[in-house]
Amino acid sequence: MEINFLGGAKEVGRLSIYIKTNKERFLLDYGIDIQEMKIPIRPIPNITAVFLSHAHLDHSGLLPELYKRGYSSGIYANPLTLDLTYMLLYDSLNVQKKKGEAPHFSVHDIRKMEHLDVPMNNKEPIEFKTTTAQLRHAGHVPGASSILLDNNGKRVVFTGDINFSDTSLMKGADTNYTDISAVICESTYHYKNHPPREELAKQLKEKAQETLLNGGTVMLPSFALGRTQEMLLIMQDLGFPVYLDGMGKEATKMILNHPESVYNYKKLKAAFGAARKVKTKSDRSKALKKPSIIITTAGMLNGGPINFYIKKLHKQENCSLIMTGFQVPGTVGHTLMHTGRYVNEGLDIKPKFSIDFMDFSAHCGRDDLLNYLKKVNPEKVFPVHGENTEDFAKELKQMGFNAHAPENGERVNI
Repeated sequence: MEINFLGGAKEVGRLSIYIKTNKERFLLDYGIDIQEMKIPIRPIPNITAVFLSHAHLDHSGLLPELYKRGYSSGIYANPLTLDLTYMLLYDSLNVQKKKGEAPHFSVHDIRKMEHLDVPMNNKEPIEFKTTTAQLRHAGHVPGASSILLDNNGKRVVFTGDINFSDTSLMKGADTNYTDISAVICESTYHYKNHPPREELAKQLKEKAQETLLNGGTVMLPSFALGRTQEMLLIMQDLGFPVYLDGMGKEATKMILNHPESVYNYKKLKAAFGAARKVKTKSDRSKALKKPSIIITTAGMLNGGPINFYIKKLHKQENCSLIMTGFQVPGTVGHTLMHTGRYVNEGLDIKPKFSIDFMDFSAHCGRDDLLNYLKKVNPEKVFPVHGENTEDFAKELKQMGFNAHAPENGERVNI
């Protein structure tokens, strides 16, 4: 087997991996760098099949372009991942058009992708000429999977984005596989651990209660997929109204159509049912009249209804904004978190409400990643989807692993 790293090596974003066997050509993910709109190296034509680990655009955002360039087979992925991917792709296309950017694909290309997709359930193998493919639960967001390819005994695992810890929304990743020739693993946080989830949830509730009892509004900018649903579960029992705004509404509906995708399905269904869905500008104004919790997109403040709430509440000292996800440098959220200033859409203001960050990461931390590699004990390790992966590979070598941090465009044989 030959592995060609097309994107996501020594960087986060635009992840794509091309795997060649004697008889097949497989593409694993085909994403885009959201901030800089950088794309992966384009794969060689005549792809046998494309596998998608999860819906996030840094893994899925360029898939329709394959159809624009003549790909005529399917995208193999978890059924929920496919649903969520289409939601994000259509939204991405609309955002690009609003910005006046030339899109890489059209609505027609997305529809062709939808028509040809191949839903795969976890642990159900699919046979090709010489290769068996299988998905495993990855614990990152609902629907996320690791991809296992077995070619005549050569077994390669691509973790995708992965989380081994249980949360209120999901169980940790399934790692029950053996005799692995190579692991291509995400390494986003190879350098640090995350705080215990239960401790974070407790801190979040305490901060929210403090704001609410002081007559203020709690703003929770959240990623539509995964974080919105986790916030719903954590905030549901505080005794104050919970408002749900933005794309998280649609994402939650899709997730609830796949009960197997989450751990606390009944609790999530109840929390979603109890939440007040914001549909109009009038609804948004109502949400601000009494102390309440507002869960809304966008998680990094780049667009979405969160900007309406910030503009309305920036003079209110008794309110709070709590960011629960990583803020990419260059985003509105990153600027606010590091300077205390909200700089967006011609505004440059210093909000009076409190600003907090809590590390509710959906990626594995350092210790969990190392424990995973020790358990699986692959013959080779290729860390991707991270910065300073060369340093991490050196550490892994010192621990006895045959590790190598690849470059984009590099090919390796196993």
